[in-house]
Amino acid sequence: MKRLLTLLFALVITASLSMLAQEPAANPGGDKKVDKAEKKEAKAAEKGKSMSLTGWVKDQDGKTMFINDKDKQAWSIENMDAVKGHEGHHVKVKAKLNEADHSLSVEKLTMLRKAKQTAEEQKNEEKK
Repeated sequence: MKRLLTLLFALVITASLSMLAQEPAANPGGDKKVDKAEKKEAKAAEKGKSMSLTGWVKDQDGKTMFINDKDKQAWSIENMDAVKGHEGHHVKVKAKLNEADHSLSVEKLTMLRKAKQTAEEQKNEEKK
């Protein structure tokens, strides 16, 4: 009887572990924010409206790009003169988005205060 109960217990544990392994891992809402940001960007681009975004102006592969904080997508910048001198800065831009070629046209750029920047970026600024 004792042997039967031990065998049954082992079977129940094995079955529950295999069912647990098949269940997808729960994502604590990280994808919902990205999806919401992407939908908002697509809607603004479709209507031709300007949109305010926060992110980083960075050089990637020889091109100046805007990296959005919310969904971490890289957008190419159509009017480079609007962001000239802001490479590596954390900024807020008002821009018109073009979903077709994943670019944006900057209408207004505002530097974010140092408290909003990471410690690494602040050190880079101090070196300049």
